Amino acid sequence: MSVSRIDVHHHVLPEFYKDAQRAVGISGTAYRGFPDWTPEKSLALMSAENIGTAILSFTSPGIYFGDIAVTRDLAKQCNDYLAQLATDHPGRFGGFAFLPLPDIDASLREIERVLDVLNLDGITLLTSIDEKYIGHPDFEPIYEELNRRQAVTFIHPCYPPGTEAQGWDIPRMIIDYPFETTRVATNLIFKGVMERMPDIRFILSHSGGTLPFLMHRIAIFDKQTPFQDNYPKGAMEYVKRFYFDTALSGDKIILDGLSGVVDPSRILFGSDYPYVSEDVVEIETGGFDSYDAFNKEVRKAINRDNAEILFPRFAEK
Repeated sequence: MSVSRIDVHHHVLPEFYKDAQRAVGISGTAYRGFPDWTPEKSLALMSAENIGTAILSFTSPGIYFGDIAVTRDLAKQCNDYLAQLATDHPGRFGGFAFLPLPDIDASLREIERVLDVLNLDGITLLTSIDEKYIGHPDFEPIYEELNRRQAVTFIHPCYPPGTEAQGWDIPRMIIDYPFETTRVATNLIFKGVMERMPDIRFILSHSGGTLPFLMHRIAIFDKQTPFQDNYPKGAMEYVKRFYFDTALSGDKIILDGLSGVVDPSRILFGSDYPYVSEDVVEIETGGFDSYDAFNKEVRKAINRDNAEILFPRFAEK
C-alpha cells in the first residue's frame, strides 16, 4: 500500500458545538444542515482514503457570537475536546486549537495552555473575527506570540463581513470562502505581518483560494501601493512562505496553478471532511492521486513528508 497521508484539513462537529450555534440561531452550515459527524465516522473515512493521521480543527462560524465570556468557555471546551480525541486515538488525531478572540489577553493565555499543557499541534485562525481581518494590527500580540513559538497556524475562511447586499444569496462557501482566504493572505503580506513574523508557519486552506491565479496581478503592483515598504522583498517571495492544503483541489487546473507558484514542499494534503461528504472526499482525493504532473516522490511529500516536518510527533518511525 502507498504511504499513508496526513490530513491537515479535517474538521470536528461534536454536539456541544452544534448546540452553541443553535443557541444563537445558526441551524446548519453554509449550504446544508449540520453534517452527521462522529470520531468513528472520521476514522472510517480515513481508512477508506488511506489517511493515517488527521489534524482536527473546529471551523466557521467560529466561537465568537457577541458574548466574550461564552467565547472563552467555548474555546476551552473545544480545545479540551481536541486534546481528548488525540489522547484516545494516539497517532490518528492531532489538533489545531481555537482562540477566544477578540479577547487578546485570554487568547495569549490559551496559546500557552494548548501548546504547553494540552500539547496540541497548532492554532486555527478564521479569516476574520469581530469584523476585523487577520492582518489587522489589533491582533499584533497574537502574531508576536505565534512567531516566538514558530507555531503552525491554520487559516480557514469564514462568512465574509459586510456581505448582506440584496440579490446575493448564493452559499458563501462556494466562492466567498476562497476569496476570503485570498484576502487574508494578501493582507498578511501588505500589512507586513509576513515580513515582521517570519517564523509563523501559516497554512492556507483550499490551495490558497484564488491566490495562485491572482499572484501575477498582485506582484505587478509591488512598488505601486501605499503598503510597499511593508513587504520589501516583493509579494511573490512572501507567498512562497505559505503552506497550502489540497482540500477541494483535486483538479488539474487548480493543481497546475498552485504548483506553478509554490514549491511542492509547501503543499499539504487536506480533505475538508465532514463539511463535504465522503463521496466528495473520494472524488477530490482521486483527482489529486491522478494528477500526473506530480511524480512519486512529490506525491509522497505532499501526502505525508511535508506534514511530518511541521508535526514531527506523527513522523513514521
